[in-house]
Amino acid sequence: MMNTGRLTARLLLDPPLDGALNMARDEALLELRTLPTLRFYRWSKPTLSLGYFQKASDLPLDAARARGCEIVRRTTGGKAILHEHELTYSICLPETGVFTGDPAESMETLHTSLLNELAQQSGQTVSLRKESVMTSDIAQSEWCFEDSSPLDIALEGRKLLGSAARRRKGWVLFHGSLVLTAPQETPRIGALGAEPDIPRLVRAFEQGTQYTFAEGSWTPEELSSARRIAKEKFALDSFTLLR
Repeated sequence: MMNTGRLTARLLLDPPLDGALNMARDEALLELRTLPTLRFYRWSKPTLSLGYFQKASDLPLDAARARGCEIVRRTTGGKAILHEHELTYSICLPETGVFTGDPAESMETLHTSLLNELAQQSGQTVSLRKESVMTSDIAQSEWCFEDSSPLDIALEGRKLLGSAARRRKGWVLFHGSLVLTAPQETPRIGALGAEPDIPRLVRAFEQGTQYTFAEGSWTPEELSSARRIAKEKFALDSFTLLR
């Protein structure tokens, strides 16, 4: 416990990784629950991720593969995301304090804490989607960023950041995508338009939690668990194409 009354948590700054390992590392955080953790990561190649309940046949998978995309399935819900020019985050915390109860309320707390910082970094108006008139939504689209939800973050009426949550044994994992440049599949969506200032984003996350994040590293057990999960789950077509 720090003198300010805030708890210290771990910050992980990962190098770009393949889609299966990125998803497996998030899964390992929730599986092992070693430390409250904020993780930022990127993708070593363009990756199309399907929502857990989404039908693979509803997406242009052949076209995605033809342009060199990896394809994975998330364990969180929602629709498809093309992870290319983006910064992805995950945060895994015990369900205490502001994270007790409905995950939607916790997500709103997190997203609200990011609004001012994203507005400053983009130089544009940023708000929750429920306070915006959206211009990037397309009816019945299978793309997550063309089908916004009330708690998503919008930039000038275009979805900029969305998150999803999963709970396990008193902990909750949120992960989400901050678009830097819109991919060719969804050109109308919002984009930050610049390389993000990660230290300032960390401070914004601190404002939405009771934690102060200090840079740390993965434990050997977590890394081993992530490799196992990637091999046995996220890298398998039987999981990716299960629907």
